[in-house]
Amino acid sequence: MKASTTKTGSSVVSMRAFDPDIVGSIFTRVDMAWSKGATAQFVVRDLGDLSLIRSMHRASGSRSRRLERHMTGDEGHYFACMPLHGSLEVQHLNRECGQGQTGVIKHQQMALVNTNEEYEIAMSDELDAIWLRIPTGLLRAHAISVDDLLGCPIDVQTGLGLMAKQMLQAALEEETALSDRCARVFSQSLVSFLGEVVTAKLTSDSASSTRGRRMILMRAQEFINEHIYDDDLDPATIAKGVGISTRYLSDIFAAEGLSPMRFVRQRRLELCRMELERQGSGQQLICEIAYSMGFTNVSSFNRAFKAHFGQSPREFIAKKSGTPKRLN
Repeated sequence: MKASTTKTGSSVVSMRAFDPDIVGSIFTRVDMAWSKGATAQFVVRDLGDLSLIRSMHRASGSRSRRLERHMTGDEGHYFACMPLHGSLEVQHLNRECGQGQTGVIKHQQMALVNTNEEYEIAMSDELDAIWLRIPTGLLRAHAISVDDLLGCPIDVQTGLGLMAKQMLQAALEEETALSDRCARVFSQSLVSFLGEVVTAKLTSDSASSTRGRRMILMRAQEFINEHIYDDDLDPATIAKGVGISTRYLSDIFAAEGLSPMRFVRQRRLELCRMELERQGSGQQLICEIAYSMGFTNVSSFNRAFKAHFGQSPREFIAKKSGTPKRLN
């Protein structure tokens, strides 16, 4: 392995023989088929909670496989993958793409994978691709039904998809290093935008019998986001704001494996995390953020935060302020 750091703050890593530690640190733990004489280079750029990766390789029959045994102690991430040259064939082992779509992802397309599920990715012999690594809870807070789209091709030639592609490419091509604050702001905007891309794709692909339900779910999410700081935000208020019954509101969220208030709490926790990252440290700050998001005491906030993110608010702050970047 050879590693270097560029003037943009990106890390560049070269690999000639498959090294699970390198692949695990950049992407996630997998088994991988890797031909003799293969070469690969990875350019990694941290953007707040995200990692933006450009991978370029020449390898015959390259294939990665993530299984349940790889997931021990792993908090899980989504990857948005977008080939610039070559192609990927993505198969989530317990899922199929909808409406007859295949999992073959080509130039001008993007796909999503979830490292909390088993999957296999076959790669063309020559591949140049962009990968965006996103914490699981962060993307789900913006696109609650994202798992319905895993492995399916998303067009990035026009509309929202094209804009998402341009944002990813611009972040990689930027010649100056972003400040921590700018990187966080950009990453938050990027995830929010990707959430819109995913939601639009899901809605357009839905059968007529489910399209109406997805539209109502979108309206409910929008209402929640607009009123997330309201102390009286509850299922009855959300249902009234959307124009449906409380019972139907519960049903459409239950179809996504959540309750309305669980989604509200997850969204509030994501906002708390963003505020902790933006403002710094201190017990007083933690208390203020917890109370501003409707938590009645700091102990319950600490428990909820740790259950959602795998670390306490203090641990999160310490990691952000004192841990060196992964590959520098």
